[in-house]
Amino acid sequence: MGGTVTRKYKSGSAVDFITRANAIKKLQVSLADFRRLCIFKGIYPREPKNTRQANKGSSAPTTFYYTKEIEYLMHDPILRKFREQKTFAKKLKRLLGRGDLDDAKRLESRRPRYKLDHVIRERYPTFMDSLRDLDDALNMLFLFSNMPANDKVGSNVTKQAEKLCNQWLAYLAKERLVRKVFVSIKGVYYSAIVKGQEIRWLVPFKFPQNIPTEVDLKIMLTFLEFYSTLLTFVLYKLYTDSNLVYPPNIDPTTLKTVGGISTYVLDQKDGAQSLVGDLKDTKQEGTQLSKDELSKALAADNQAEEIDAQEDVEEEKVEEASLDKFEDINKNSGDKLEQPLEFNNATSNLFQNFIFFVGREVPLDILEFLIVSCGGKIVSEVALDVVGASNYDLSKITHQISDRPKISKKVQGRIYIQPQWVFDSINKATLLNESDYAPGETLPPHLSPWGDSGSYDPEGPVAEDDLSSEEEDEEEEVEEGSEEDEDLVAQNELELEAAGKYTDAGKESKKEKEKKEKNTKKKIANEEKEQEEMKKFLISNRKRKVYENIKDEADREEKRQKDLKRKKIQLQKSKNQPKKGDS
Repeated sequence: MGGTVTRKYKSGSAVDFITRANAIKKLQVSLADFRRLCIFKGIYPREPKNTRQANKGSSAPTTFYYTKEIEYLMHDPILRKFREQKTFAKKLKRLLGRGDLDDAKRLESRRPRYKLDHVIRERYPTFMDSLRDLDDALNMLFLFSNMPANDKVGSNVTKQAEKLCNQWLAYLAKERLVRKVFVSIKGVYYSAIVKGQEIRWLVPFKFPQNIPTEVDLKIMLTFLEFYSTLLTFVLYKLYTDSNLVYPPNIDPTTLKTVGGISTYVLDQKDGAQSLVGDLKDTKQEGTQLSKDELSKALAADNQAEEIDAQEDVEEEKVEEASLDKFEDINKNSGDKLEQPLEFNNATSNLFQNFIFFVGREVPLDILEFLIVSCGGKIVSEVALDVVGASNYDLSKITHQISDRPKISKKVQGRIYIQPQWVFDSINKATLLNESDYAPGETLPPHLSPWGDSGSYDPEGPVAEDDLSSEEEDEEEEVEEGSEEDEDLVAQNELELEAAGKYTDAGKESKKEKEKKEKNTKKKIANEEKEQEEMKKFLISNRKRKVYENIKDEADREEKRQKDLKRKKIQLQKSKNQPKKGDS
């Protein structure tokens, strides 16, 4: 009786996986188009368990993909557009070779173009899925927004990325969604809560950047194209949910002077209009009066003052949302009903009553975004240079942010602080003491609000065990140095013994106790090490290497924590020691 004959490489990994060369041959596209298609659809290389079987007996290093994913790509509309573009390129090249410029222009107007709308809907079925994957998109877009335009990266690419980034920052500032900020060497890390989802991204500093030659910008531009479409979808959804018009309009006068997020005018669908954070509330706007009104104003000055006061109150309440008020209709007064708030978070209203004046030496884009996101108002020295100080009411300024060691001319009534006060206040969600951040003062350490990567807590108190271990280390160093002079100590002991003044009973007992404790500790450590080595022989080589790597990483982390604690203890000791000039 003969059973079913199983043919070789017709089942298992050989069928589940396909090489990249076979995938390109099956889709009939070039390698560059295959990479773009895989990036758009979110298809990545896979590693089979048995590479030899997946490669049908060959041991050559190759890249594998799932066969089902490649078959799924065969019916995608983008693949059809790629083929149409290939045909279009051949026709255009033929016409240019013949010299038919008119036909070439006519053909250029009908260039096939593809859209990624259906890809966004396939990869992100719900809006929360897109928000979870938005951090990578923001990092890529902010990176390209600061890049210089060259032959590889066009100016239209950087302008589009910058526009999307400013629209994102304008929405966060309008809704006051920023929660954390951290200034590092790489740039500024921001964290915002959007629809209950935390989004964290990095904004590099606006320094001149050199594009490295070893980076393949074609692949990065493909990711940028996909992320731009994703962020456009997300921004449209966020703006429409907040009753805002998308895309927002741009104020041309502000664009020429300051720029940044203050150039965007966020129009509401019900007709109301507001700039981001009311950045120009401090501006003294003149009103045109008729002759009758002018005569009335001259006749009754008190009435004019009341009108001006009413206008100031209306300007201050531009951003206040119309919330429902719950009133108690009953005659018997009971518990007061809690009224709803537009911004429930403490960070959202942190700088609501403050107006900041930012010097030209301070990065305006960073502080403008953070202050407006926390309800504050801002006046920059750059805007005064362009527009003029007469257009602003500088008497209402409460804080002046400066990054200079000394300020010669101070204005009475202003609180002078350094930029770190804004960052630390947002991270603590409370207003810190301004005197600790005055110009010229030594600033406290600016720590990450998300904590250390390991288990070390930089803000935690120093334990007594850490202090005792530090003292023990110092004592061991002293003992090692004293062992070198054992001959001199022995000679002194002999002289004292000859004179009848030396008693070694208590000293020998202390030394013997210390030696016994050290010996027992060493024995226990050696026994544990021997047991650990014996256990290693019972496991395979592969698992042993994994275990050793885990242990080495844990040892490095423990050593790093000890070094940080030692530095912290030394810093506290140096602070507690009186200075030489102090009495």
